[in-house]
Order: sequence, then structure tokens, then C-alpha cells
Amino acid sequence: MTFDAIVIGGGVVGLSTAWRLVEGGLKRVMLLEANLLASGGTGLGTGSVHTQRWQKTDTSLIGRSKRLMQEITDRSGGVFRLYPVGRLTLVGKGDVGTVLAYGDYLREAGLDAVELPPDRLTDRFPGLNVSDVGIGLYTKDDGTVYPSALIWAMAGLFRNAGGTIWEGCRASRIVFDGHRTTGVELANGDVVESARVVLASGVWTRKILESSGLGLALKHAVTHNTVVTVGRQDLWSQVPSLLDGVQGVIAIPRNPGTIMASNTAGEYGSDPETAETVLKTAHVEIRKNGTFADETALQQGQVLAQLRHRYRDYDIRSVVGHWAGLLDGTPDSNPYVGPYPGIDGLWVGCGLTGYGVQRGPGVGETLANFAMQQPLAVDVDTYSLDRFAPDLEFEIDMSGDNPFVGFQHEGARA
Repeated sequence: MTFDAIVIGGGVVGLSTAWRLVEGGLKRVMLLEANLLASGGTGLGTGSVHTQRWQKTDTSLIGRSKRLMQEITDRSGGVFRLYPVGRLTLVGKGDVGTVLAYGDYLREAGLDAVELPPDRLTDRFPGLNVSDVGIGLYTKDDGTVYPSALIWAMAGLFRNAGGTIWEGCRASRIVFDGHRTTGVELANGDVVESARVVLASGVWTRKILESSGLGLALKHAVTHNTVVTVGRQDLWSQVPSLLDGVQGVIAIPRNPGTIMASNTAGEYGSDPETAETVLKTAHVEIRKNGTFADETALQQGQVLAQLRHRYRDYDIRSVVGHWAGLLDGTPDSNPYVGPYPGIDGLWVGCGLTGYGVQRGPGVGETLANFAMQQPLAVDVDTYSLDRFAPDLEFEIDMSGDNPFVGFQHEGARA
């Protein structure tokens, strides 16, 4: 079996790549997924889509993603859509100058960003506790999506355009002839041939590369999502997507009346298979005695206290649910997007560090353009795969205490 291109991974990056390849004119495009579509990090994500990123490349990728999402909405008849709940970032008094500069940067990029000092925050969100807040930054056009709906809408568009999807088919390694890609070997030993292979399999990317005699500085971590309900129904419309830089917590209202929140979960250093087993246990017996369950209970208690502090008058109820997911990260917390060094016909997109849904369609479009040798809509040179040694040891930084660390902008206002 020979294809014009093979994409490994049925998450948002893989599906968007495959869709853009077939839309770009390739006739025979194959997508391989080891389990089911959206069964990995994409399906377990919160679905937050916000343009408040502090790297210019990220801002551009998310802009492309939102345009592609709108195209999917239009072509799916609205089955998939982005729900604009707005994005609010809160920081302490020591970060006011940085936020003012960041607001300038976002507006220069064409975004509707508004700084809100404490008194204006109280006017806009009367139930919030802003006693420890120096300033807020609000982008009203940001929001949330259902990640699985995005995947299945793209899968339909891809299939309708002639694409091929094989679920339950694990790619064991990429096959080469010297330094030229020739196909993908499946778990049963069969080889599907193609001179173009795009690897977009999240936390599994490193394992597939290593099985192919290659490497990449990529690790994974476990993240927790804790679900609470909001008792004040009259305030359901005033729950934005929140990044609380004062407390280090993220809160996402994917549905009216519920908030999905997470804080730092720490690095989980085992191999992906072991982590996958832990996650399955977490879904079923999260309160069973054991290190992971104890850590989860601690996470839930911290998140609940943080939400009740910030949403003071919203009547935040006790925890009603929880799930955990895996994210893949890089030494600088920026993704890998582009060709694999020294190998013809192999491109990689991974390391999105928990922000895959909002950047995924833009990353997929970029990978497809690479594979078809078409002009890129976004310059991703800073995300090249050769910026770190493949065997580099590092820890994923998930602290999130200050969302603007590393942001640099000329003409920053004090």
C-alpha cells in the first residue's frame, strides 16, 4: 500500500495536518491512530482557546487556528463551534508594568485586549475577589471548544475529501532508506509506504522516534482537571476563562455552571505506558490509597480553596468530578514544529505542553505546508527540532506562577 502522505496521531495536530494535506491537493493521505481519535491529550483537554500567549509565534499560530476553526464551523453547519466566554488573566501588583506592555503587544497584533485595574474588574465581574490583584487583562473574543467535537468535525471533512483513517493501528516505527523516509511499519510488521510522514503523536512521539533509531528531547507530565459547580446561576454568564497568575490556577468554564480547573501537578517521569496505566486507575479509583490518589486529593483541595478565594461570591460548590491527562513538554516549553534534521520526508509536531487544542489547527496547517513544500502562513523557525540535543535531560516547568515570565516587548510601560 502506497500513500502520498502518512500522518501518525489522531489528535488535533494529526487530524488537522491530514485534513490540510488532502485539502491541499494530495489524493491519498493515510492517518494512523493507535487507539481511537481524540483518545489522548486532545480528548482530555479543557478546550480553552485564547490568544493571550507571550510568544509571537504562538499568537500567530492561535490566530491561524481560530480562522481554521471558523472554517470548520461553517462547513459543519455549526456542529462544532467556539463559545466566546472571554479570557481573563490576573496578576499581582509587581507585574502591572509587564501586563500593560503585554496589552500593547496584543493590540499591535490586532487583538481586542483590555487592561482592567481592580475597580474595573469589580465592575465587570462583581463576584470576583480582587483584593490581591494588581491588574487584569481581558480578551473578549477568546473562549472554549469541545475538543472531541473539533476532532470529529475534522475527521468528517478529511474522510469526505477522500482521506483514509485507520483507528486501532499502532505505528511501531518509521522506515528509511538511508536518510530518506519510505514508510511506516505497523505493530503487526506490515509496512505502509510513503515518501512523506508526519509524526504528531503527542507523548508517544519520542518512543516512535527511538524505535526508528532517532531521538528528541521530549518528556511528559500528568495534569489534573478538577470539576466544580457554580451555585449562583445568575453569575454563570460572568465566569470567564481564567488564568490566575496570583495563585497559579487555571479555571475554564466549558459549560455554563461548571468550572474545570487545574494547578501545578508536577513532573511524572515514568514511561508513557506506565503513566497510561496510572491515568486509567485515576478515572476509576481516584480516592484509593496510594501516592497518585493522595496527590490527586491534595490537588483537588488546593484547587477548591483557590477557586473559592477568587470566585468569592459565586458560591463555588465542592468537587464533583476529576480526570487526569498526559501532556508532552520540551526544555523551553515551546513546541517542536518542522522537519526532522537530516531526514528527508519526515516532519514532527509535538511538545505543545497542554495548549494543543488552541494551537493544533495552526500547527497542523504548518506541517502540511512543510510536507507539500508550500509557503508557511506562520514562521516557526524558533520551534525547530534541532534547537536541543536529542538526549538532553530536563524537567518540564509547569509552575505557572507568573504567566509573563520571559515576555519581552520594546517600549514597556512602567
